[in-house]
Amino acid sequence: MLSLLFALAAPALAASNELSFEVGWFGATDPAFDTFANGNTLGSLGLRAGYAVHPNVAIIAGWQHATNGATIGVPDTDDTDTEYYGAGSSFQTALYTDQISVGSKADVKVFKWLHPYVTAQLVGMRGLARLDDDSNDDENLTQVQRAGLTGGFLAAGGLDFLIRVRGNVYIAPYVELGYGWMAPLALKDLGTVQFSGFSGRSGVGVRF
Repeated sequence: MLSLLFALAAPALAASNELSFEVGWFGATDPAFDTFANGNTLGSLGLRAGYAVHPNVAIIAGWQHATNGATIGVPDTDDTDTEYYGAGSSFQTALYTDQISVGSKADVKVFKWLHPYVTAQLVGMRGLARLDDDSNDDENLTQVQRAGLTGGFLAAGGLDFLIRVRGNVYIAPYVELGYGWMAPLALKDLGTVQFSGFSGRSGVGVRF
């Protein structure tokens, strides 16, 4: 994909340095994710920086953080023949994730204000899962906490919209859509959760 882009765009490529604030979403269709959230997407907030190493290419690196949680109800009986369960009890779940990504980005200067691009990135993730039947007590002895590491990739196409401030400095909203995949995140005795599917990033930053 990058080779095709270079062939079509030369010599109009215009990779640039960047600093951006962004929101991200990563596919989360694994049913295990239902323990920590409703929906099929891991939403996150983060920062991204880029450095132009060639007229064609910028190296980019980013960090994304996400916090998800849910309340899980536990009936006071396992007698499914009864018409109603009792009041039962509940516990809180939480999943905190941090993603670190490194990759490349190549853009095409279609207009001064519009630069389509493609990007391919390697992504590492640290996840911390927590189960707690009393979230109001920070020293709750029954709280269970497990952490794990995993990795994968993100490939996407996007659009930079450049608004000139002065000289070669621009404010640039952007959006990118693509596919992401992570190996299963192993959380010891709490099992695994895997992230994959429709993914992307959107944000605003400075290009210079």
